[in-house]
Amino acid sequence: IIEGASKGKGRGKQVIAVARTSDLILMVVEAAKAELQAKLLTKELEDVGIRINCRPPDITYVIKKTGGIKFNSTVELTHCDEKLCRDILHMR
Repeated sequence: IIEGASKGKGRGKQVIAVARTSDLILMVVEAAKAELQAKLLTKELEDVGIRINCRPPDITYVIKKTGGIKFNSTVELTHCDEKLCRDILHMR
């Protein structure tokens, strides 16, 4: 992942799409620039909504028999809103 990948630079969207569907993201950085590179990688992933080293949000949902979704969050949502969560669940 290069700097600006979250904005589509250098096929960044394609690379990040692979990261989004993976079960594990392993960051390999140069020893001399490890701290800077880790910050840049984390920022690029967070810019597209991939949360690194964070607990999943406390959100529950129930798919209704009529095709709708009942959505409930027990904490204040800071990085996403109810509409974003519904859109993601509707893509299922």
